[in-house]
Amino acid sequence: MDWIKNITNMEGGLYRTINGNANELIAIGRCIKAGFACSKVEVTNGRYDAVIDPGKNKRLLRVQIKGAGNGSVSFTGGGRSGQQISREAASRTYKYTSEDCDLILVVDSNNGDCYIIPISHIKDWGSSKSLSKLEIYKENWKLLEEIVKDIS
Repeated sequence: MDWIKNITNMEGGLYRTINGNANELIAIGRCIKAGFACSKVEVTNGRYDAVIDPGKNKRLLRVQIKGAGNGSVSFTGGGRSGQQISREAASRTYKYTSEDCDLILVVDSNNGDCYIIPISHIKDWGSSKSLSKLEIYKENWKLLEEIVKDIS
């Protein structure tokens, strides 16, 4: 079942912003429900949106959260746009790597499904991918458990 969205007819740009915030909160809540201590990072436009504390003297796991409302997910950052940003400026878009984050957690904005994707898996992919091609990552919380076990 799809979730009800923007029933107040909020302006498009504002709605996209708060929908992105909602996706982050959904992802963090889902991590916590799965048993992982997860917290939002309060730095706008950072390279990651949340951290997971795996405990046992392991380093924090950096999580980039991406919303997918149109059936595909982008693995890029830095591409914010709006009236306040000059269209003449050089592109700041980049594809995420292990220098940016440890995993990408995708939230399907239509129903809250989560896709847990280790950052190493996107290395040879393009800048986006259809959710239908990411079924092995869908609700695969065991992958997150494996990432936590592998970090030092």
